[in-house]
Amino acid sequence: MGTVVVVGAGPLLGKSIARAFGRRGHAVALVARRADALAALAESLQAEGIRAAGFAADITVPEQVARAFASIRETFGAIDILEFSPTDWGKGTDKLTSALATTAESAQADFALLVQGAIRCAREVVPAMVERGSGSLFFTTGYSAIQPLAFITSLGIANAGLRNYAYCLSEELKDKGVYVGTVSINAHIVPGTDGDPDKIAQVYLDMQDRRDRVESVFGPHHH
Repeated sequence: MGTVVVVGAGPLLGKSIARAFGRRGHAVALVARRADALAALAESLQAEGIRAAGFAADITVPEQVARAFASIRETFGAIDILEFSPTDWGKGTDKLTSALATTAESAQADFALLVQGAIRCAREVVPAMVERGSGSLFFTTGYSAIQPLAFITSLGIANAGLRNYAYCLSEELKDKGVYVGTVSINAHIVPGTDGDPDKIAQVYLDMQDRRDRVESVFGPHHH
């Protein structure tokens, strides 16, 4: 079934996406900064019979990205699916930068993680996918990618940039057999609620199967 790489793999959405694809027989490569958290995540997936391994990397550091993807290819072979959903809500409220509180530095930090990080990861997998004429890339954003939300201005600017990149990539890759999709989440991701991560993960499987749309919005949306 091939290999899926989940970048920004955490205990909520990342785990659910990894599990959803893993249950279909995909090997799962988990990428995030903390090796200890990744090891625990990989173990819990392995306990469910899924082939999984963690590859620690800070995606804002080019050498770490290159090293992680080289290790993934050595471990699991060709990469068939890339899913990109890193978040940096570390301290929680430090992401709540209103328009007036947004600085060039705060905007740059979000851009470095979400946009430059995505480009870096995509460039690791796209050439081989084009050569094979198959593969999928998924980029995850929040609803601020579509609808500007002043209370997270910095994050929204980066989300919008990431969504723009996904659409542009899709345009160039759709005739080469490579599918690109973006998922904008307009929900609080909490197990057992409407924003259950397992429910959200199903959206990715559906897009992977149908390959008929560039974008899905999870949760309420209005244009």
